[in-house]
Amino acid sequence: MTSDRHGADGADDEPPIEVKVTDHRSASNLHDDSAPTMDADGSAEPPTDELGELKAQVAQLDARRQDLLNRLTRVQADFANYRRRTTEEAREITKFANQAFAFELLSVMDALERAFTSIPSELRLLTWIDGVALIQAQFSRALETAGVTPIECRAGDPVDVEIHEVVMTEGAEATTVVAEMQRGYRMHDRVIRPALVKAGPKPEADESSDDDGHPPPPSENDASGAV
Repeated sequence: MTSDRHGADGADDEPPIEVKVTDHRSASNLHDDSAPTMDADGSAEPPTDELGELKAQVAQLDARRQDLLNRLTRVQADFANYRRRTTEEAREITKFANQAFAFELLSVMDALERAFTSIPSELRLLTWIDGVALIQAQFSRALETAGVTPIECRAGDPVDVEIHEVVMTEGAEATTVVAEMQRGYRMHDRVIRPALVKAGPKPEADESSDDDGHPPPPSENDASGAV
């Protein structure tokens, strides 16, 4: 019994066993390249792969922004052209809104001109003839106020298909106006009715006159003969 107590007391006198635990996870993190590094100000820097992805996203967003900016610029230019075109079309519509009505009034003007042409000379001194002539003048001024003016057409003018319509010809080459058959009219800068003309060849220049239409000066033989 004494030996058992002694053995127990000897066991209590043995030194304690020390157990060491090593954290391998912390040690592995020291050698992990994917772990964030610290920059100069102490903030963590993203990994290299993540930084490349961010740069690619920034480049993609910048390209998208530039594309949207280009589209916006084209849309603005198209809208400006559309607004200018619609404004011009509205101005043209307003300017020539009465074109059809003015064209119908030209037949009345033609009738008045033919009536005055056929009046006998002995009746031209009557007062009512002067009254009708005054009405014709007022009618002509009303057309001019609406922008309707007659087209100048004289014998000898070259035929212009823009303002002349040839209804009669004489000779082989009908390139010159011989006579005006019906007066033409334009509204502002647009021809609403061409002049009806008779066309013929260009008249030959008179050899007995110079370019100015004056007769040539007498020669020395003519002067001596006159003396």
